[in-house]
Amino acid sequence: MTHTAAPPADTDQHVLAEVRNGTGHLVLNRPRQLNALTAQMYHDLKAALDAWQDDDAVRHVLVTSASAKAWCAGGDIRQVRDAVREGQLEAATQVFAVEYALDCLIADYPKPYVALMNGICMGGGMGISVHGSHRVVGGSTVMAMPETKIGFFTDIGASWFLPRVSRPDRRGEPSLAVGRWLALGGQRISGADAVALGLADVLVADEDFPDLAAAVVEEGPAEALARFAREPEPSPVVARWEEIEDRYGAPTLREIVAAAPEDLTGMSPSSLVRTFELLERGAADDSVRSCLERELRLAADTIARPDFAEGVRAVLVDKDNAPVWEHASVADVDADAVRAVLDEKLPLPL
Repeated sequence: MTHTAAPPADTDQHVLAEVRNGTGHLVLNRPRQLNALTAQMYHDLKAALDAWQDDDAVRHVLVTSASAKAWCAGGDIRQVRDAVREGQLEAATQVFAVEYALDCLIADYPKPYVALMNGICMGGGMGISVHGSHRVVGGSTVMAMPETKIGFFTDIGASWFLPRVSRPDRRGEPSLAVGRWLALGGQRISGADAVALGLADVLVADEDFPDLAAAVVEEGPAEALARFAREPEPSPVVARWEEIEDRYGAPTLREIVAAAPEDLTGMSPSSLVRTFELLERGAADDSVRSCLERELRLAADTIARPDFAEGVRAVLVDKDNAPVWEHASVADVDADAVRAVLDEKLPLPL
């Protein structure tokens, strides 16, 4: 029987909230940890957004970072690993449940939601930004979903938005292959790439982020973003589009691994299978919420497997980058068992 005690609460206030001039302003305030999101931060962000969505004093929401280096480096996955190692699987799953409920709330938010994504924006940081209505990046922005390297999978609703990336001259023609490239190897992309792929809306100069935030408060999102927006540089990802589609458009994961060993060697074989199968489901789904409910079921299963604790140990705890994975290759992973998990969903605590 697993314990249900929640992971220990943070003593510092890592989410600052205020309402001024019709703007509900949230500040991610854990700069030394690059705003890695804790269980308490998910609760605090969701509580503020829940309160503001029906508050007439709030016309729009602005989310910024207290870190000059990062918007958000992702979820504090070490906290989840500790809970798993202590046998608290239900508590660990609940952390993801609140995170995914937050992502779903942002995706369905009835008011403009402006995310200023300076610097590092990875994993859970994409969950609280890419689902928003006004997504702003800069020249220093670096986006990635690096979960396969730590024995997890591409979550936070990425099974919805990654299969739907498209190039600027072919909007409405999603590329599952490019979505796979982003997910399976945890590829890092720039702010210009994010705009080109449809994962962000506006690029501004890095030095303009503080003035833009002030302008959103004083003028509102539309006027402020129109004034500070800059034309992005050409996207390196778009320049490689055909090459990526050739490699990652194969019908099977084994063919993709054979075609792109330089991208995928060292990743958890189980995570690669889980991510590949998850994106297949997400590409055919019809809502963000449905994708997140499927991801929650997969998260509950994944954290109970050996690769999760081992991957987090190797990359984030001991930092030896020498994980010993449960399987030697994707051919050794029981894909049917993964598909059976993906046939199920868990409800979000909305």
